[in-house]
Amino acid sequence: MFHLIRNSELEVTLDVSGVDDRLPSVAFNVGITWKMPFQKASIEILECWFECSAIDAFHSDLESLVSLNSGAATLSDLSNNPVFIFTKSENEVIAQIFAQDTAEMGQISLKVKGYSSELSEIAEKLGAFDKWW
Repeated sequence: MFHLIRNSELEVTLDVSGVDDRLPSVAFNVGITWKMPFQKASIEILECWFECSAIDAFHSDLESLVSLNSGAATLSDLSNNPVFIFTKSENEVIAQIFAQDTAEMGQISLKVKGYSSELSEIAEKLGAFDKWW
């Protein structure tokens, strides 16, 4: 398990829960905790599957976004549903996290404001993830 984001308000962890060499793809259990002064929200996305090449492209997009004034980087699951979207506008970054059940019965989203300086840390953490592909 590794922390993609870890600050005083938002924590996002990724824990490998499956691999498939045919595509190749990897599944993560994604843990999200958002702490506010008088509230706390926790979400756990189980078996969220991503193409390995999509993770590589997302990492590359994050690295590029660090040096841009504005733009976005998106990581979608195997069903092409966005799971992570980071949008940068000047010094502000919006992190959006989405979860949708496979039966399409419901969905949840979290939108958190951050700072552009956090993008390089997120890209660095994703780059340090021990990839086998």
